[in-house]
Amino acid sequence: MLNTQIKNILSFIGLFLLQVLMLDNIGLGSYVHPVVYVIFIMQRPFKTPRIQLLLEGFAMGIAVDIFNGTPGLNAAATVLVAYLRPYIIDMMTRKSELDEKQEPTVEKKGSVWFFVYSLIILIIHNFTFFLLEAFTFKLLGVILLEMLASVPVSALLILLISYLFKPIKKKKFV
Repeated sequence: MLNTQIKNILSFIGLFLLQVLMLDNIGLGSYVHPVVYVIFIMQRPFKTPRIQLLLEGFAMGIAVDIFNGTPGLNAAATVLVAYLRPYIIDMMTRKSELDEKQEPTVEKKGSVWFFVYSLIILIIHNFTFFLLEAFTFKLLGVILLEMLASVPVSALLILLISYLFKPIKKKKFV
């Protein structure tokens, strides 16, 4: 239990720092805004209580907001993703496949499943973020352009990070 909590705290801090110190400062053009900190919410165990997901999503989002000076935009988008996550998982997975402690990771669910899951989460997050940032539907074209530029880059980065930090399987010697 303590080991899991330490892992979660380190994951939170590591993803936060990666987002605010590196990705938010890389100039990839005015339309590409990679987001990877949502991995923290994405990879929580399947049966994580919704209130816990919402609080963790808010904590991560508001931390990024405070650092970037975006008043509540990341928090709102991340809380929405945390709220919808159980529905997305239910839509993509049979009930019999859901293990209470299992996490939706590349290792456990496979690359294709995880990539589609990432795309859905990122589309919801980015649309919410960019819509709140623009605060008007008049800029829907710009919002969609930013989404089309940001979601694939974010999804590939998330997949890369997931593979880089995938637990190493121990070989059994007979």
